[in-house]
Order: sequence, then structure tokens, then C-alpha cells
Amino acid sequence: MTHTPGATPRHTADQVDRAMRAMEDHTGTVPGHRRAHPRGIGFRGTFTATPEAAALTTAEHFRGTPVDTVVRLSNATGSPYAPDRASGSRGAVLGLAVRFALPSGSHATWGAPNISAFPAGTAEEFIGITTAQRRGRLGLPNPGRLLKYVAGHRHAVPGLKAIAGLPATESFATTTFHGLHAYYLVDAEGRRRAFRYRWVPEAGEAAIRPEDDRLLPPQYLISEIKQRVEQAPAVWRLVFQLAAPEDPTDDVTRQWPDDRETVTAGRLVVDRLHEDQEHVEGLVFDPTNVPPGIEPSNDPVLHFRSQVYAESYRRRSQEDKPRIKPE
Repeated sequence: MTHTPGATPRHTADQVDRAMRAMEDHTGTVPGHRRAHPRGIGFRGTFTATPEAAALTTAEHFRGTPVDTVVRLSNATGSPYAPDRASGSRGAVLGLAVRFALPSGSHATWGAPNISAFPAGTAEEFIGITTAQRRGRLGLPNPGRLLKYVAGHRHAVPGLKAIAGLPATESFATTTFHGLHAYYLVDAEGRRRAFRYRWVPEAGEAAIRPEDDRLLPPQYLISEIKQRVEQAPAVWRLVFQLAAPEDPTDDVTRQWPDDRETVTAGRLVVDRLHEDQEHVEGLVFDPTNVPPGIEPSNDPVLHFRSQVYAESYRRRSQEDKPRIKPE
């Protein structure tokens, strides 16, 4: 059931190190780049909250005044050279990360993938399922290893299906991104309401057409979004899904029913390429970095992401970064 946040889950340095090594072994690593979402592009834009959201939270960026944002759109695969789609028009896991410039002078950050479910509910499960997907010496996956893991962790199935069932999208701008984790909205009276969020494209969702699948290069999404934004802004609506009393807030593998109340909370308008891509690449989009008025739940994976992101930043900042040929 929903509840107010308890003690913030903390994980050991050993768990963080094992998670990093599992990611590096599964997807490979290019020095100087993020261990996940290494290929991305930064934009500038604005976020404007709705009056409905302002009534639910005292957070600075939900007061209704437009706030500046830095938005990074990315491919989650571990190598910046990875394609944007697999065979059979299957899509890659993508990400939309936002850095909100708060009126107080500080910043808040969120990061959301394009999957609607996640296959691991704890740090150890994340390490386990990532290790189970490790490729062998010939670079091929070992389905038996993954099936063995799933047999003992059936709750991972919805998340794995969500990943395997991704269609190759036409554009970042036609993709829905899901925050996945639960947070709490805190209003002016101190009342808390658990929620999850998603970014819904105003252009509508659209997969690539079969004829485009035959013609598009392996990496096409960054070129497409750059060209699109040169012509007109890319826009997403922020939608809050509000929890019922019985909905879990500490288990990211358990989704809430679709009939839960939703609130349109704001509008993100991405209107120009960021002038300093190196600056954007140096940012950490920690999903627990939220201001008063929003509180993270005690979902252990949410807090584990924060620690892993920090370690990823530490490692890549100590490595020489190769030059990636721009599109």
C-alpha cells in the first residue's frame, strides 16, 4: 500500500561496483562515456506546469511560470556506436532526461526511459538480470542463462516483455517516456499523494514504416530530432498517474492499474539545440534530485540508480574520451 517515505535505502560500495561491472560486461564500455545512455544529444527548452499540478505540490517548477530546461535524448545501449533499432524493426531502449532550472537558482533532474515496466525490484535483482544477459566469448547472448534467471524471478517478465516489445520509433518526438518510480507530491497543507509520471508526445506515438526500415541507417534518431527541432519544437505533456491507497510505492516491477486517476501536470517544449554538447554530456540526471514539494519514495531501485549514476560519472570523468563522429 502507499505510505509516507521511510528511511532512504542505501546500498554498499560492493553492490554499486558489481552493478557497474555487470553493465560493462553485458553491454561493453567505451572509455569516457556513460555506462548507460552513452549516445545522446542535448537541447534547450522550457517547462510550464498546469494549475492542476500547482494545487498538488509546492515544488518550485510547478508554480505555473515557465522554467528553463536542458533536455538530453539518448539511446540506452552501453555503446555510443550501437544502432537505434534491432532486426525486425524492434526498437532500442531510449531515454529523456530533464534538468529544470529552479527559480531559487538550483536545479532538479529527472530521467525517464521509453519502457512502461522494469524487470528488477532491488539492487541485487538488477545485478542478477544484467549478469544473466551477459554475452559469451563469441559475442552472442546465452538464452539459457536468462531463462534460468526468469524461472526464479517471474515478476521480471513484464519488464522484459516491455523491453523486447519496443517498436522502432519514428522519432524521439513520437515516443512516450515513463518515469517508472513512485514519488510523493506534497501540497501547501503538507498532504502527500503518491504518483508516477510519464512524458507523452503531443505529436502522437509513431513507429517507423516498413519502407523506412529498409532505408534508414542504423543510427538515425539524433539526426532526425535535430532536423525536426530546426523546423518546429518537439513537445511532450507531463502526465501524473495518482496512486490508490493499495498501490505499492516501493516496488518498480509492480505497475499500477491503468484506471488510476491521471492529471496533466505540464508541458515540455524543446525548441533549440544546446550550444555546448560537452556541457550536457557532463551532467548527471539523478532521478532523486527533486526539490521540496516532491519526495522520492523508498523504492530501492530509484535510490540505487542515484548511486550508480554517481559512480558512472566518477569513472567516465577519469577516462580519456574518444571523438565520436557526429551525424
